[in-house]
Amino acid sequence: MKEIFKKINIIYLVLVILLLAGVGYSVYRYYVPSKRTITVTGTSKGDYANQVSTYYLTLEYHNKEKDKAVEELNEKSKEAVEKIKEFGIDSNDIKTQNMNVYQREEAYLDQGVTKYKSDEWYASYSIEVTLRDLSRSIELTGLLTTIESASMWGPNLRIDDSETDSDELLISAMEDARQKAERMAKSMGGRVGKVLKIDEGMTSGDYYGLMRTDVGLGSGEGAPIEPGTSSVSKSVTVTFELR
Repeated sequence: MKEIFKKINIIYLVLVILLLAGVGYSVYRYYVPSKRTITVTGTSKGDYANQVSTYYLTLEYHNKEKDKAVEELNEKSKEAVEKIKEFGIDSNDIKTQNMNVYQREEAYLDQGVTKYKSDEWYASYSIEVTLRDLSRSIELTGLLTTIESASMWGPNLRIDDSETDSDELLISAMEDARQKAERMAKSMGGRVGKVLKIDEGMTSGDYYGLMRTDVGLGSGEGAPIEPGTSSVSKSVTVTFELR
């Protein structure tokens, strides 16, 4: 019997502790106001000269026999890559984008009904070439225009990320956020306190100067490239203490 009463007393004691904890928390929430905050987004922007150019080259060969189309593509694509490497492009800046082998179908009419018959086999190979010295852009485009049975897209101009002053942009974005927060706090009769949280983001607006050339038909003279600039923006979302 004593053991039963002892268990009942323990249960009551636990219930009383939980009740007091709940009451204490309610009183705390009522009399102690939560910390006030203000959250704003600050931005900054910088213009940088483009230093990198990317070209896309697609070689395509066709033959009635599939093996011969693929064989010719393999041979010519290796020659093209070797020429680009001999020009001085590092192997890390030559990237295979796509390889495709397919058979086209030719449409014809049979008693007023459109039907299809197998045509030649086509094999294509696409690569991305990155040029990091824009002073050689005329030379490179001249080289690419000598490659037979190929099409070229480019240039895609962009900045070298290592050349951007990320710290300066971040500091400027933080200052923009603080100024916004101070104006908002003043309108509410308060003032800005310490920084409680920062979320950082970055966007880059690249400059694209795209052209398409069916190369292998020209004289081998390259086109000049005007590098232009790209804008890089940094954004931060900052939560301040509001006093």
